[in-house]
Amino acid sequence: MIHSYGRCQCCGERLYENVSGGYRCPNCRTDYAADVLESRLP
Repeated sequence: MIHSYGRCQCCGERLYENVSGGYRCPNCRTDYAADVLESRLP
């Protein structure tokens, strides 16, 4: 995992880029698709 990005919607922990694509919360292990998170950027 590299580079923190945003916050987990479940627990509020920082998300980290996953080597297999997308992002993951290291606290609750929730996975997020990269395109979903990047579409929320202003």
